[in-house]
Amino acid sequence: MPICVTALCGRVSVQAQAGSAPAAIIPKEAVPIDPKQERHISMQSAKSPETAATSARKKNGKKKKNKPRRSIFGTIMRFIGCLLCVCIMAASAGAVLLSLYVVQVTEDPDGKLDLDEQKLKQTSIVYDRDGNEVNTFAGENNRIWRDISAMPEDLQNAVIAVEDKDFRSEPGINVKRTIAAALNEFTGNALLGSKQGASTLEQQLVKNLTGDSEQDILRKVREIFRALGLCNRYSKETILEAYLNTIPLTGTIYGMEAGAQEYFGKSVEELSLAECAELASITKNPKSFNPATNPENLLKRRNHVLALMRNQGYITDEECTAAQAEPITLAESKSATEKVTRTSRNSYFDDALFADVTQAIMEQESCTRAEAQDKIFSDGLRIYSTLDQKAQSAMEQVMLNEDTGDGELFPALWHEEEVPSGIPADSEITYDESGLPLNPDGSSVFTDDDVPVYADKENTTLKTSKDDNGNLIFYESVRTQAAMASISMEDGHRGEIVALVGGLGEKKVDRGTNRATLPHQTGSTMKPIAAYCLAVDSKIINYSSPMADTPYYLKSDHQVLDTDRCLKLGLSTDKYNAVNQSRDDVWRDWPTNYGGAGGDGATMLVYDALRRSYNTIAVWIGSYVGAEELFSFAHDTLNCTYLDPEHDVDLAPLVLGSQSQGLTVVELAGAYSIFNDGKFTTPHYWTEIYDSDGNLYLDNSKRVTTVQAIDPAAATIMNRLLSNVWKKPGTANGMKPETEGIDTIGKTGTTSDFKDYTFAGVSPYYSTAVWWGYDKPYSMWGVDGTLGNNGKPTQRAFKRYMEAAQADKPAKDFYYDDSVVQKQFSTSTGAIVSGGGETGYYTEDNLPDDSYATLTDPSVNTLDPAAG
Repeated sequence: MPICVTALCGRVSVQAQAGSAPAAIIPKEAVPIDPKQERHISMQSAKSPETAATSARKKNGKKKKNKPRRSIFGTIMRFIGCLLCVCIMAASAGAVLLSLYVVQVTEDPDGKLDLDEQKLKQTSIVYDRDGNEVNTFAGENNRIWRDISAMPEDLQNAVIAVEDKDFRSEPGINVKRTIAAALNEFTGNALLGSKQGASTLEQQLVKNLTGDSEQDILRKVREIFRALGLCNRYSKETILEAYLNTIPLTGTIYGMEAGAQEYFGKSVEELSLAECAELASITKNPKSFNPATNPENLLKRRNHVLALMRNQGYITDEECTAAQAEPITLAESKSATEKVTRTSRNSYFDDALFADVTQAIMEQESCTRAEAQDKIFSDGLRIYSTLDQKAQSAMEQVMLNEDTGDGELFPALWHEEEVPSGIPADSEITYDESGLPLNPDGSSVFTDDDVPVYADKENTTLKTSKDDNGNLIFYESVRTQAAMASISMEDGHRGEIVALVGGLGEKKVDRGTNRATLPHQTGSTMKPIAAYCLAVDSKIINYSSPMADTPYYLKSDHQVLDTDRCLKLGLSTDKYNAVNQSRDDVWRDWPTNYGGAGGDGATMLVYDALRRSYNTIAVWIGSYVGAEELFSFAHDTLNCTYLDPEHDVDLAPLVLGSQSQGLTVVELAGAYSIFNDGKFTTPHYWTEIYDSDGNLYLDNSKRVTTVQAIDPAAATIMNRLLSNVWKKPGTANGMKPETEGIDTIGKTGTTSDFKDYTFAGVSPYYSTAVWWGYDKPYSMWGVDGTLGNNGKPTQRAFKRYMEAAQADKPAKDFYYDDSVVQKQFSTSTGAIVSGGGETGYYTEDNLPDDSYATLTDPSVNTLDPAAG
């Protein structure tokens, strides 16, 4: 019969299986069960009662006997096992964290360690019209990338010898030097006794490219892993090429090619052994080893580098001795300390060129201004400009405005202007280190060029007042400024801007205010541009046409309000005001001539009216052409882009030059260039731009056009009319440039209230324009009691520049059209005479005759010019 043995509560019971006869229950001694062994027992196969009891007793007895010793050993083993597990887990976690850190520190999201990308980030080079390198456009770093094959072997070896002699064999780090440096880092140099340098070329390159220069152990760890990464990704030649092209030298000069050009005036291929060692020497401490300021230090360092090269087998004893004997010789043009140590300063021409190239790139790439500028700074463009170095130098010398013994060319004429601030008048003022006030946001109230006005003689208290909002107003003294631009007239170079200066004195900042590219009112230099030349071109007038010297509007016409009188009487300055319209004493004749001359209806001939710059005659001539036609010609044909179609389509701005904004001197010079053969070419700063690989990137011929603005015969007649300005009673009498065999024409200009003076003149070589005035228009009449109405500074500046720029030019004549004939005319009637008259210039189909009547008819007033 099957038996079921069950252990319950310390007892063993035997039961018969269902369906069997009852079995006799045999009482046995109860066997206690250790709770710790309960699970073990329950999982055993069923045993007989005797076997189960015996087995339980044996095990129980054995465990009791060995329990103390087994418990200690097991505990120790378990502890050791747990400790091993924890160590393994910690090591694994450390490995993971280290891997993550390595990945993090070697990440290069900005591409700073992408040497292929770094190669593309090059300084753009500017060439003059003759292909000579004249300047560079660099961002933070001025560098010119050269392939390793172009770097002299002596230069490569000099750098390796002094910076990292194991460069070609090490894996990116020098293990021995790194360990030594680490030991000294933790022992304070106590172990090895001196500071140990461990940086390889790779590590230095990492530091130079990333700018990571923190002085801590983590920076060194980052540098090590990044250097190892560079060595894994690039060859030694590529790394050395990057190092030689990005190593910082003095100022903003980076890389060996830029250094070679700056210090020695040559390319790296032309460097001598001594010069190679000198460049390699500068890198350790550019300030201490500056070749201009510390040549003695550099000489010692160079000779040390040469000795290292000899000791490492790169050069022989003889080569070392010969190179060490050479003096340090800088290029002649770089010999001045200021030149080598300067912060890069572009000329005004460079600034204008930069702005124009930026605009061209924006148009080409459909990009932002910042993106276009970044391309100039980093893409290594080769920009072929229109700069004529001789002309630029001549203009800069004139515009330095130096006192040569008889005062400055352009008088300063200081006057005060308000300088607003955001400083509440009742608040405490914060000052900068120079003692000048700061706005609440920390910005300076005054700029670097401002001349603050003080309320006391000791210059301790600034002059102030309050505005309507209760904020302080300070004051500055401002002086007059000037600008000049010159454009080539020569075939093959038409429209090329050869020289440009946008301010007086020394230029202090890059891409600051450039007055040569800012518009200013032109005054009477506007008269020939549209009114006279279009009237001659249309044969409305000729060289000696008689005109009635009479105002275009009379007081009785109630057209031009005398605003000064209205203000004095407390009346409105609105010409349509009913009170004004009812009065006769608030109106004036318009226009009038300077000094009140003429205006009495007397006959004046065209040639005389232009040389005297009579306003009355010019406005009448402009009215015959029509304001719409004048505007279209000046704005569209002659590219005078600052003329405003809403405010300048009128006689006052288009004839007398009182525009809402004005013209730049570049635009004015460009407009006057038609007075040779009648052609107009868009003024431009550059011809072609190539990328760093020599491929044509931009061709400016697509933006530059040449048109026949006026008939060549009309241009010849205008040319001869403008030659009279130098002759008495011309407005520039006695100011003609003295250039033998080279003729010159010109025209003066003065705006109302004497706020702006201009002069424009042309020779067969150059068309040049000059402006003089305040940055904020202000009358120069009697300022400082030194100047009335005197525009001579602009004329003298033009004269000096043209004489210097054309000093070595061969004799050359203006274009003269064959259809222009010379005739004698009567200076009283303008009619042709057989002899005894002045020489005039005409076309056969527009000759004066004996019955020539005065053209001006004061009763015909079809236009409404603005008050001027």
